[in-house]
Amino acid sequence: MRSAAGNVGGTRAPSLARTVFLAVLAFAIASLAITAVALVSISYHAEEQRSEQALVGQARLCAQALEGRSEAQQIELLSEQISSTVRFTLVRADGSVAYDSAAPNDGFDDHLTRPEVLAAKDQGESVVVRRSSTLHQDTLYVAERLDEGAFLRLSEERMSLVAFLGSMALPVCIALGSAVILVVLLSRLLTRRIMKPLDQLDLSDPLAGDAYEEMRPLLARMQDQQRQLRSQNEELKRAEDARREFSSNVSHEMKTPLQVISGYSEMIGSGMAAPEDVPAFAGKINDEARRLRSLIDDVLTLSRLDEPSLSDGPTTPVELLSVVERIRDRLAPLAEEAGITLTVAGEPLAIEGNEPLLEHAVANLMENALRYNEPGGTVDVSVLPTDDGCALVRVADTGIGIPEEDQPKVFERFYRADKSRSKETGGTGLGLAIVKHAALRHGGEVQLESTLGEGSCFTLRIPRRASEQDAANAGAEQAG
Repeated sequence: MRSAAGNVGGTRAPSLARTVFLAVLAFAIASLAITAVALVSISYHAEEQRSEQALVGQARLCAQALEGRSEAQQIELLSEQISSTVRFTLVRADGSVAYDSAAPNDGFDDHLTRPEVLAAKDQGESVVVRRSSTLHQDTLYVAERLDEGAFLRLSEERMSLVAFLGSMALPVCIALGSAVILVVLLSRLLTRRIMKPLDQLDLSDPLAGDAYEEMRPLLARMQDQQRQLRSQNEELKRAEDARREFSSNVSHEMKTPLQVISGYSEMIGSGMAAPEDVPAFAGKINDEARRLRSLIDDVLTLSRLDEPSLSDGPTTPVELLSVVERIRDRLAPLAEEAGITLTVAGEPLAIEGNEPLLEHAVANLMENALRYNEPGGTVDVSVLPTDDGCALVRVADTGIGIPEEDQPKVFERFYRADKSRSKETGGTGLGLAIVKHAALRHGGEVQLESTLGEGSCFTLRIPRRASEQDAANAGAEQAG
């Protein structure tokens, strides 16, 4: 397999092991060379600094010894100094050289122009590194000004960095040669260790081995593709199970109103019903037909929401307070008949969304608040903005409440916390499922707070988006 893959197009692919080995070897040798030069340079500068401090200390001691002596005594004292590296020079106040330990005492030019003497004249002491015009060498000069105006100068030859590196070339090369041999051996071992996880890679289960972290995204993608095939089969099975369950629930929910309609209509049609009972039977048939129509409408709505490829209608600016007030006006007779106070408060808020779908969702919340309330109770609906750019539609009632164990399930399809009450009020069991899907379709969520026997509060939270309606509302407020 490796040979076939490596000879595509007639060109042999480079070996990864060889590439890694050469890269590690080159990097190690370059690092060793750079480190050696850096260490030698640091050693050179450290030695230079130490020598400079030593020469300055020696110059100060000599200057103290020369103070208060005659020139002849000073020369005699300097001539007694034995040093193979340090040069002593005594310069008179007029710049002439009285004594020099490294050159004859004649033929010197005016030393008052020398940088180290000029600096010592002003500061009392100076340290200068320059090339000596007499010895033609890089030289470190330390000059001390004496009390009588003369100058004592000590100098020492300095080896340049290049010369110092040259003098260290042989030992450094020997050390580098030994290091290179060691690096070659270590590089081979390191290459084998680097290649080991790759050689042991199992493509049938890419993440099973000790793969490198940098390769895990690629290996994870390979494994994900395998997992996706299995997952797609499982999803298809779950979808089929959900479709069957949904179809079974719909059939079950439709069966009851159809049986009622069929039974009462058969009694009326066969003449079995007494004339005085016909209006009551007709009312029952009408109620069950209306319930069946509501169930069909909710099923169709959920079917559209379950299909992500279908659009639920045009997205337009929706003014939520107007939607809530329109629903309030439609539900006012139901609230009055049940003896429940229905109030709406808040401020105009516009969002980008599907108005029919949002109206359907809010209407479900408000209808549930009326259905599961008590005579004399209240339903308060408010439309409020949030600091994080969302719009809230809060529906609070003083009804029977929802048991805590049932609260996580109330948004499931055909789930009823109070089954007897739902049947009595004509609920389909799909209202809250539609509310949840509508919120998700608009990028929002629905939240529930409820206490059994005290009431419930449903909050529809939807992100706001810039719309023309916001601009219109702002303009109207400014005009007002």
